[in-house]
Amino acid sequence: MNIEGLKFHRRLSWVVALYSLIVIFLVNLRQLVEPYVFYAMLHLTTEWILFGILVIHCVLSQKYLKLWWDRIIKGLKSKRARPIYILRVIQLITNRIIIILAVLVILSGFGYFDWYDNTIGIVIPFEAHFYYDLFLAICIIIHISVGFKFMFIRRRIKHRSSNIFIVLFCISLILVIIFLKIFS
Repeated sequence: MNIEGLKFHRRLSWVVALYSLIVIFLVNLRQLVEPYVFYAMLHLTTEWILFGILVIHCVLSQKYLKLWWDRIIKGLKSKRARPIYILRVIQLITNRIIIILAVLVILSGFGYFDWYDNTIGIVIPFEAHFYYDLFLAICIIIHISVGFKFMFIRRRIKHRSSNIFIVLFCISLILVIIFLKIFS
């Protein structure tokens, strides 16, 4: 196992997590950014950068963590390892959903441009952008929360309060995002 590569991957994971949260809040605070054209370009640019680092994160995750379905299914059969592998399943599922939703957010985000309606807009309507963005933010928050749990496990923090913190962190961020989406 490449320990240096794994350490780099973990650092990159937290950079991705922080950048993701920044993008989520930036995207949801559009009424504070003027002029709107500047906001639109900032919005698209930050989401494209997020998509790029998400792809890099996914590739490094496969390389260093070797999260293959057969390995996870074998781990789920082990009573001792089952809780860890349940978290891995959640990570893998949210990982795949995040990539799909990121592509849909980017494609539907081109609704800012006139050419969109006659091309991409036929298949992926701009009206769906709001929902793709909301579900993307929720999946990212869940994925980050599972990452927190693994960080606590690596640091041997097994107190019940750490689980409560993770659940409250996840729920509060999701509620904030839903609140911002509804009232923005």
